[in-house]
Amino acid sequence: MTDTENLQEWRRLIDAAELTRFTTEALTAAGARPADATVTAQVLVAADLGGVESHGVARLRRYVEGLRNGDINRFGAPETVTDQGSVCVIDAHNALGQPALCTAVDLAIDRAREFGTSVVTVRRSNHMGITGWFAERGARAGMFTMVSTNAVPQVAPMGTNEPMFGTNPFCYAVPTSEGTLCFDGASSTVSRGKLEQLDRLGKPMQSGWALGPDGQSALGAAETVTGLINRKGYALLPLGGGDQNHGGHKGSALGLFAELLCGPLAGARWSRHTYQGGEAGLGHFVFCLNLDALGDQGVIRAGVEQLAQEVRGGVPVEPQTPVRIPGDRRRLVTEMRLTHGVPVLESVVADLDDIAEFVGIEPVSALTCEA
Repeated sequence: MTDTENLQEWRRLIDAAELTRFTTEALTAAGARPADATVTAQVLVAADLGGVESHGVARLRRYVEGLRNGDINRFGAPETVTDQGSVCVIDAHNALGQPALCTAVDLAIDRAREFGTSVVTVRRSNHMGITGWFAERGARAGMFTMVSTNAVPQVAPMGTNEPMFGTNPFCYAVPTSEGTLCFDGASSTVSRGKLEQLDRLGKPMQSGWALGPDGQSALGAAETVTGLINRKGYALLPLGGGDQNHGGHKGSALGLFAELLCGPLAGARWSRHTYQGGEAGLGHFVFCLNLDALGDQGVIRAGVEQLAQEVRGGVPVEPQTPVRIPGDRRRLVTEMRLTHGVPVLESVVADLDDIAEFVGIEPVSALTCEA
């Protein structure tokens, strides 16, 4: 998607509040507690608002079906099982990942206010959507916040074509005098969700993003996604690719870093052993640093904003493309979609209608876009 929104590819515009209402009702009807459904819906719709459709309502079915068939524990609630003041561990009890990680962030904020810094880990959790939503929650509370998670094994570390790591995103957010600066990105070259979105749009994937069973670059998005899901010899590549010439060793090290933080250090499974024994077993990691512990928070926020503005002020390589910092594009897209509606693919709208029928609620209200 570009900033100008190619609406001809999308066909439908849905009001963000209506999309949130529908998603919340669908999750509640599937068995989620109302508060858990609310948080999960907010995270999913935030992804669509920010132009990260790969992690938005297109993924609603996995949560609804998981709640209905028992793969996700709809009765579970996050429980603090270790409390060492500035360091805590939460057991999610195989419930929805979004409420568990939200609980972890809020606990980390409270403890950082008391101790200056804090670390909270989560074990026995599920997929939790975009990490940026959680890091920005911490930043809005005056914290430098870092969030990471592991995931189902899909990424082959440099030197092998065997998927061992998840896409393992790293995210950081810091408050500025004008909002938040937030980076949210996978430690793989591309996420599986991105390939799923390309498949929905009928667009090609690029060479060097993934490997096929023959060890060569995979080129078909649909077959790559199917191969990753069914574990049929496909693997995504780490940032920098599969060799050292373009920094693949650095991407592998970042993926391993996330595995350490969200796996053994959190008392959780690492990616290769997730989704075994009847539950996902994912781990999450949250770090908060209270800016007040460093000095005058207003001065720090202004300094961060000045740094950001200086980077944006760099001479662009392409005159028509301004220099951006992490979060700039997402903020612009969010503002546009809050005003004009969230563009959703017809195939996704049809899936939402199927979900509505499945759980017995009214379908999402949509307006046909006049392209």
